[in-house]
Amino acid sequence: MSSKSGPLRRASEFFYAKSTLVTALMATTIFVGYTLLVLSGQGKAFEVASSTIRSLGTSLGFGQAEILAFFAERTAEQIAAYITFNQVWDTLYGVIYGVMYVVWASVLLAPYSQKVGMLNLLPFGQVLFDWLENVGVSGLASQYLADGTISSTTAQFASTASSIKWTFALLVYGVILVGIVARIARALKGRSKS
Repeated sequence: MSSKSGPLRRASEFFYAKSTLVTALMATTIFVGYTLLVLSGQGKAFEVASSTIRSLGTSLGFGQAEILAFFAERTAEQIAAYITFNQVWDTLYGVIYGVMYVVWASVLLAPYSQKVGMLNLLPFGQVLFDWLENVGVSGLASQYLADGTISSTTAQFASTASSIKWTFALLVYGVILVGIVARIARALKGRSKS
């Protein structure tokens, strides 16, 4: 590691050096456990059985009409639970899935790290925009509780952050898929040489 490398480069090199199949499987176990045992339980606090939108962040962007409809069919207690969900539980979820995807990308791309550089850190872009979306929807929910309205600027901000988050998610899945294919091809090539 170069002493002149920046913090992102050092983080990338750290994950390449420390990520193994075992750590990837452990990170996946934590992710699945948190999703099933914590996140889904916390989501029930603002769930409406007949609602078409379970959470604003699960769609690729959302408009003011969708936001208002989402809040209108929920009680003040459910909206308060939604704020807590976004500020606490979904924020932690971002850390958990971000680390999991970074570890998997690092495991799969390690043999190509000199060529792909910091591509293993791409999942943290998804986490960043997930957090920005959480800030936006929490602000919208707080404003709605206070006066029954929402800011069009904040709505646009949250929706844009959500769209960018899902774009990053697709890129992350693409990187992981390419990494799997490259590792399989490398293994087959090594087997054919022996």
